[in-house]
Amino acid sequence: MILAEFLKLYDNWNGYTVINDNNLKLYARCKTVALAENKDKNYTKALNAKVLSFGFYDNELTIRVNM
Repeated sequence: MILAEFLKLYDNWNGYTVINDNNLKLYARCKTVALAENKDKNYTKALNAKVLSFGFYDNELTIRVNM
């Protein structure tokens, strides 16, 4: 599943999302709504990347994608 599809299924867009690449290097930390709607910055590369894993750490949705 790609990140854009994953975010459509996620039901809380009020918080923050952290995106890491497959080497766990930080790609972005932003409001979930800005990411899902591709606002503020161009997150197209991340939104089309395959989700490898996800979890919640410090009340933030953290997603590892294959980039």
